[in-house]
Amino acid sequence: MGYTLPIATGMWQTFRTFARMKNVFLNFLAILVFLAISLVGCDNSSQLQEYTVTCTVQGQHRPDSATLLVLEEAYGKLRLCGTAHAVDGTFSFKGQTDRARVALIRWGNDSTRPFYFVLEGGRTGITIKPGLWTITGSRANSDYLHYINRRKAIMDERVNVWQEYLKMAADSSLKPADERRMVARDSLLNDSLQRLTVERINRGDAVGRIVKERYSHQLDTAHTRLLK
Repeated sequence: MGYTLPIATGMWQTFRTFARMKNVFLNFLAILVFLAISLVGCDNSSQLQEYTVTCTVQGQHRPDSATLLVLEEAYGKLRLCGTAHAVDGTFSFKGQTDRARVALIRWGNDSTRPFYFVLEGGRTGITIKPGLWTITGSRANSDYLHYINRRKAIMDERVNVWQEYLKMAADSSLKPADERRMVARDSLLNDSLQRLTVERINRGDAVGRIVKERYSHQLDTAHTRLLK
């Protein structure tokens, strides 16, 4: 019995110390939660930016309406941002975005030929003519247009190679050496096109995500393995 009181007293002091430490920890945790909520709120308000997208379509077959959508990449789904009706061939969209996003415009009820671009805060101007389009207002869209122009140049050269091949085959002037040269040239151009696409996707930015959405299915097995 002589040892019961010191042991009980020691346990009581331990419990009191633990209780004080627990209260200090809970108070500290509450402060951290408050700060985290405050910072998140500040970040969200500062990230939201106003955007205005103006798209002018020229040519004989101009749509009467257009729909703006953005890709929610975490879910792989499209989110509707707005629908506009043409005024002298021009569509206008306004809203807010928290970051650069993959966006597309669908024309009327046609979902087969959407126009892709990068939606960012600020003003974006798009002009679409038969066989030609331009886009202004952001560095990301300039980068995207640069990729499209490089891609088009390679594809045009491939078309020229095969037009020459068909012409020579038609007039019976095609020789085995010519055929080997043209096939090798086309193979080299195809490799350049695939590497261009892989390089742009692997940057991981909004332009890379558009390129992946539109062109990754055209990569062969060897180049698909190069994707990060």
